[in-house]
Amino acid sequence: AQGTGFILTTDGFVVTNAHVLSGARFADGILSNSGVEGMDLIGYNLTLDLALLKIDGTYEPLKLGDSNDVRVGEKVIAIGNPLGLGFSVSEGIVSGVHREGLERDLFAYIQTDAALNPGNSGGPLINTDGVAIGINNFKARGENIGFALESNHLKSGVNDITMRKLNRSIL
Repeated sequence: AQGTGFILTTDGFVVTNAHVLSGARFADGILSNSGVEGMDLIGYNLTLDLALLKIDGTYEPLKLGDSNDVRVGEKVIAIGNPLGLGFSVSEGIVSGVHREGLERDLFAYIQTDAALNPGNSGGPLINTDGVAIGINNFKARGENIGFALESNHLKSGVNDITMRKLNRSIL
């Protein structure tokens, strides 16, 4: 499977969508500055469709913002690997906040018109300050209707994984 992930911590914790890994216990990541690196699975949060991986080394993480500050009309950029084409960006706006996702009664998604295609899953949705406000997750059947899990839910989902697997939080 192909998808996208992004680095959360200086010590190499990487987040992506669980559906990108399809049950795998490890994955190869292509880093923009150092080629292919192996990553080990730390764990899944299937309710939020999150997977946490670990890569060796020291990295510059992507800053996570407060998704409660996201506003409709705000410009955003979706980063990913659409259709396996490699690093790509698409620009759009926030069309809605606190939208219901695939899990009913979980109003945890940012709706955007930024192009999301197969391979964008697990990539960051960033604002114009370069801060991640969500993780690209899925798109609806209609045109230009994509959804990203809000960063505050991402933080709690990742900490849920690390508390279960490592007995500590990382975010």
